[in-house]
Amino acid sequence: MPIPACSLLLSGQDVMSEESSAEPQGILPIAIEQGILDGKGLTQGDMSEFEDKDNVTQGEDGSAGFSTHMFHTGKIMVAVYEAEPGKVHIDGAVYDEFVQILEGRLILTPDSGGEFEFKTGESLVVPKGYKGGWHMPEKYRELIVIDTAYLEESGDNS
Repeated sequence: MPIPACSLLLSGQDVMSEESSAEPQGILPIAIEQGILDGKGLTQGDMSEFEDKDNVTQGEDGSAGFSTHMFHTGKIMVAVYEAEPGKVHIDGAVYDEFVQILEGRLILTPDSGGEFEFKTGESLVVPKGYKGGWHMPEKYRELIVIDTAYLEESGDNS
């Protein structure tokens, strides 16, 4: 019985080579736990990590806090990011970013004009080079996937 193509793709095997190893390669899937997606067990972030702190607007209570949990870094980075209400201006995003909004709202206002609002359950892609506002009017949590090629381009492999 032939093996469906999607099964081969999902198996991670090199189906083009004539020699296929029956031994596992040691690369295992990484589970994204529901608790993390719900905001439990996130690590408090440090605002000093931001190079351009002047573009970060604090919330009404004076906070500009955020928390994260990184699942994987390699060719892509997957993380959950959670923040208190606030605004930031992005002066040219350095990577393409997939965003799945887990809680709250995100309002993007590109410098070129317009306003785009996204709510819990919605997804978007913020393209490399995006310039504009990033407004989180309420507590906000997102699952992000970014291409880490920008680290190689900038010489930062940390």
